[in-house]
Amino acid sequence: MNARLPETAKKIDSIRIDTGAKRIEVNDDGEYITLNFADQSLPTRFFAMADEFQAKEPEYHAKAEAIDANTDLTEYERMRATAQLNLEFHTYFKEQIDALFGANTCRKVFGDIVPGVELYGDFLTQITPYFEKYGKERAKKLQKKYNPARKGNV
Repeated sequence: MNARLPETAKKIDSIRIDTGAKRIEVNDDGEYITLNFADQSLPTRFFAMADEFQAKEPEYHAKAEAIDANTDLTEYERMRATAQLNLEFHTYFKEQIDALFGANTCRKVFGDIVPGVELYGDFLTQITPYFEKYGKERAKKLQKKYNPARKGNV
């Protein structure tokens, strides 16, 4: 069958740019996170997150010490206050990870929980090789594309 397009149907010009976004499967449910390694703000945002964590650490440490030093609390109240502070800290960490890597990253990676530090550590350890791999690939592409020895459009 050789159907002909109506005269009014015109070919639309288009371009596609490889932005460096990479889909990475994160669990056994077929969910993905997308990391854009061409986004020049990603490293800066990562270091800003790390700096903010370091700045927040004394605040959470002081709150934990205040709970421990409060002699008016029963043991049950102390454990409850400690658990609440722990949840507050890990919820904050979760929000920061989602802000850096994209909305719902933590849900996709960890499920419907508020993860602990060890899970975040495991995630960051597992994702680091992707940064290295795609960083090298991007550097190789740039070297090839912008090599001073290159002549013309070849």
